[in-house]
Amino acid sequence: MRHVVAATAVVGFLATGLVNAQMKSAVPPASTPSPQVTQVTPIPVAQAPLESARRISREEAIKLVKAKKAVYVDVRARDQYDQGHIKGALSIPLGDLLTRLREIPPKAFIITYCA
Repeated sequence: MRHVVAATAVVGFLATGLVNAQMKSAVPPASTPSPQVTQVTPIPVAQAPLESARRISREEAIKLVKAKKAVYVDVRARDQYDQGHIKGALSIPLGDLLTRLREIPPKAFIITYCA
């Protein structure tokens, strides 16, 4: 389940970034009058619709966290987290989610939020 939730969030984030990707050369252009242009075609990424993400009630979330079966993950930027967050929530911005999954207790149900 962890992988599905994380993959849904990250795939959406990556797909948005790939659409705007550009390839730049580290080699300075030659003295020719017309520069060489390389086009990059984004790789299609399968994106799971957000509608398929499991939704739970506030009461169920609280019950799971109290039983230590789940953890809250605030996916907002750190400055927004510092302004206010759910008590006990981990701050893992969406862009860092894949690289920081190890910080989440294994086998814990992940409850993400951004507001």
